[in-house]
This record gives sequence, structure tokens and C-alpha cells, in this order.
Amino acid sequence: MKYPDIECPELGVLRYEEDYDWYKGKFKIQQSDISIQLSTDAENSVTSALTRATNLVGELENYAQLAKEYAAQGLLQVKNETWIDDEDEEPLTPEQFQQRMTLESICIDSDGEVSFYHNDGDLFWGHCILVTMNSENRFIEAEIAG
Repeated sequence: MKYPDIECPELGVLRYEEDYDWYKGKFKIQQSDISIQLSTDAENSVTSALTRATNLVGELENYAQLAKEYAAQGLLQVKNETWIDDEDEEPLTPEQFQQRMTLESICIDSDGEVSFYHNDGDLFWGHCILVTMNSENRFIEAEIAG
């Protein structure tokens, strides 16, 4: 089934990807292209996720920074105790940890949950850093993924 593109002033053009059952687009945060995916609900409607996305977009840079801070709080100790490459590598500060992270993608579920996917800057040997925010805008999880 063909779903029409959605033109959103805040997010640009969103195209349906049938293989993933989501709408996908790109937008900029601080001169970086960020991919955004909006999941459909059980009735194949994207309305909930689109509403959530348009409500967030004005604060997205702030939430992106808070996601990095949350990841550093939750994963810095793991990095410094377990993922050090060799004896010469110094433990990282929270600021160094955050600087190595690069936001690549944001996924918004129909229930309002937002997932921030980051390139790890080789903190965890190429694994993704995933930070999840619930529908009340509270960060609830930071994990090493992929």
C-alpha cells in the first residue's frame, strides 16, 4: 500500500518506508543532518508520533544535549573501567565522553517515547549509544547498542 509523503514545516518532507513501517526524514541540528523516524501505531497512523515530533522540534537541540549528558552519567564509568583500549589510554571526563558522541538519528514511537541514536566516536569500539526519553520528557535509559 502506498502512503503519501507528509510535508511538515518543522521537519520537512517525511516519506513512508514500508519495510520498517515508519516515516523517515532529515533535518538539521547545529549544521548536522539528523535522520528522524516516526513510527506508526496499530492502525498505521503516524499522527501521534508526528504530534510528538512537532512539539519537540523547538527544544530538540536542548534535548539532544541532555541526552549526551545522561549517557555520560550512565556509561562513563563503564567506559573508563571496561572499555579502555590499552594501558596508555587515560580515563575520560564527562565532557570528553560527550564530545566524542555524535547524534545521528532520532526515532519517535506512537506512545511518545523518543530514542536518540549516537555514533560512539569509538568510545565502545563502534557500537551505537542509545538514549531513551519517555513521553514525559524524562530520560530513562542509556545503553550500548549494536
